[in-house]
Amino acid sequence: LTEEAQYAAYRRLVESAAPGRVTVRTFDVSETQLPIDHAGFEGARAPLGLRGIRLSLALDEIFQAQLRVLLRAAAHGPLRIMFPFVSGIEQLRAGRAAVVRAAETLRARGDTPGPVEIGVMIEVPSAAMAADLLAREADFFSIGTNDLIQYCLAVDRTDDRVSDLYQPLHPAILRTLRLVARAGRRGHIPVAVCGEMAADPGLLTLLVGLGLREFSMAPGTIPLAKQVLRS
Repeated sequence: LTEEAQYAAYRRLVESAAPGRVTVRTFDVSETQLPIDHAGFEGARAPLGLRGIRLSLALDEIFQAQLRVLLRAAAHGPLRIMFPFVSGIEQLRAGRAAVVRAAETLRARGDTPGPVEIGVMIEVPSAAMAADLLAREADFFSIGTNDLIQYCLAVDRTDDRVSDLYQPLHPAILRTLRLVARAGRRGHIPVAVCGEMAADPGLLTLLVGLGLREFSMAPGTIPLAKQVLRS
């Protein structure tokens, strides 16, 4: 998409959600979803290769265009930027530096970038284990339970042969969620939960018991979630 087409979409989103806050996850794709001639990468193209923030940092021109339009859209309402598939503090810092460069480019053009908060998806085990370090430099977390469970348990959730091993209530998963929630509290940053766990009424009370208070889910599941928690 052109920069102006992206800007129109993001601005419409921000204005439509007002006065609510919008959180935009930067392009969460892998190199396997890009045409080979466009990506320009050689060698293996695997799901655990260049994806999420890794791919964005590798494709700087595309990343900068997206960040510029997000900063422009942020002038029209509250907007947060979230980086997907972060595996360590270096990627968060690189992403933050990219946002600063995008803002400088806008100012040089005569545009005024809006204020944004920067957060990370916690969906890679290394990010969960380093959540205390990330909390020092991130403004918020969102736990991506689908990928986090998959990578923690080494289970492809789309493979029927091992689907029974995909267990949201596995002790390792519950301990990881508690670890991230505690890191968020100690770092004084909000922690949200997204993915199938957040939308499961049977797990919501457990997540609340772990200290989590913000959940992302499909609109149709919100009324039931509210009913469960209020009872």
